[in-house]
Amino acid sequence: MSPARSRTRRLRPRRLLNTIAALGVLAITATALVVAQPSPATAVPATIPLTITNDSDRGDQVFVYVLGDPGTGRLGWSDAAGTFHPWPTVGGTPVDAPDASIAGPANGQSKTIQLPKMSGRVYFSYGSKLSFKIVNDGRLVQPAVQDPSDPNRNKLFSWTEFTLNDDGLWINSTQVDFLSAPYQTGLRKADGTVISTGMLKPDGYQNVVNALAGTPGWGNLAQRAPDGSLLRVLAPSHAIGTGQLDANILAGYVDRVWAKYANEPLTVAPYSYDPAARFTGRVVNGVMRFTNSSGAFVTEFRKPSSDSIFGCYNDLAAPNNDIGAIARTLCAGFHRSTLLTTTTQPGTSTSGFYQESVTDYYSKYIHQQMANGKAYGFAFDDVLAQESLVHDGNPSAAYIQLDPFQGAATPIAGSDGGGGDGGTSPLPQGTGAVRAANGMCVDVPWADSFDGNPLQIVNCSGNAAQTWTRSGSTIGALGRCMDVSGGSTADGAVVQLWTCNGTAAQNWTYQSANRTLVNPQSGKCLTAVGGTPLHDGQRLEIRSCSGGEAQRWTF
Repeated sequence: MSPARSRTRRLRPRRLLNTIAALGVLAITATALVVAQPSPATAVPATIPLTITNDSDRGDQVFVYVLGDPGTGRLGWSDAAGTFHPWPTVGGTPVDAPDASIAGPANGQSKTIQLPKMSGRVYFSYGSKLSFKIVNDGRLVQPAVQDPSDPNRNKLFSWTEFTLNDDGLWINSTQVDFLSAPYQTGLRKADGTVISTGMLKPDGYQNVVNALAGTPGWGNLAQRAPDGSLLRVLAPSHAIGTGQLDANILAGYVDRVWAKYANEPLTVAPYSYDPAARFTGRVVNGVMRFTNSSGAFVTEFRKPSSDSIFGCYNDLAAPNNDIGAIARTLCAGFHRSTLLTTTTQPGTSTSGFYQESVTDYYSKYIHQQMANGKAYGFAFDDVLAQESLVHDGNPSAAYIQLDPFQGAATPIAGSDGGGGDGGTSPLPQGTGAVRAANGMCVDVPWADSFDGNPLQIVNCSGNAAQTWTRSGSTIGALGRCMDVSGGSTADGAVVQLWTCNGTAAQNWTYQSANRTLVNPQSGKCLTAVGGTPLHDGQRLEIRSCSGGEAQRWTF
């Protein structure tokens, strides 16, 4: 096993386990993450303000619940003042929990409550209160909409997950169980910068529904109210159990993976902070066996079922150790269908995700419709940092914004909707070179100003083809503007020179914290095609923001 590593704990979205009476019991789940320890001067206070803004365009009464564990092992709820109340101890028969609801804001309004130090969830519902029960030692029986008899099955609701402790705040949006009422979540740093995540593109919710409906085998995931209105899209981890998805839908891909690694090794390098920690897998007698760098046996996995893959459990159970690190990497590779394209997992590029005909289309379409490309489409979507999570070690406030179900959402006030994960920053004004991380300059090939000339990076020469004027939100050279081809919002869209026209395809913001140039329309970052190593003649495109070297620019 690898040597012990510095760890802290935060919440990870995951499929609900430990069911009682076909309902899910709240289990706070943690994962390893390396962060700096705060100094006493920046100690996180006992509570921070949580502002909930209702931009849903709905007239329903909103109800809010703050539920979780303050670190004592005793579950409970927090009131609007941030005071924690443990659930009462009851017997083995589930009973109604005390009413923990907080009246939320009306449409177009905001409400601020206090968020205490705890790990848990902030639920919100429209139109009616949620039904919770408690059992045994105060455990919470929470909604499980995959059960048709669940009292919350026909209610419209969702939740965000968070951990607030002495190491700061982690808060995320999640679609691990289902995609429903759109929302964003975020936080404000001590310096006033607001970072956020979870914002959908215009009509993103319906676009996911439509895309799934048009994909053979995936068109039956919607759950509707008795009046026919859409309540949610069920995640495949639950849809298999309800019969809404074929239990063998991934079997063909799994068979091909198993066949491939019966003949060659699979390398798993699961720790970005410890690249030397590598594990080698090989299928022997139908079982994938892993050894460490010394050749010692670590663990083995039988061929996983589709259910095990979608839930990242059972055949791919992931404890908080090296075995779990291997399991979560395999699980991510199956969801994203990358295990046949590269023999080292998880790799460093996101460009090949979800490209197989057999893949997790639910997660694929959700990522495609997120403004910043980030989502928790499955439990281990944080492999290669694709999760919709924001964190700060010294937060001054938290936010949840309930977004409209149709049309375009607006970012949480003060943020850019997660496009650069660093708050809205105007484009620095001026004239000069735009430099890549390796010092090369953004260049107009051949200094030719024709519409559609694709931009590149080359060695700097200081000529007019490399002299860019940053004015307002545009970046221009040779009398034309830096432009996203066709106004596309897709990963891989070409960045070119085009006649200045004032469209969103030519708008750019700059996130100084991570030195990214963001096209706000797509929420995506200016990127050198193919990533690192950067080289002369490399063309430019937009891609989901990752903070990598290929997306760093200076003026």
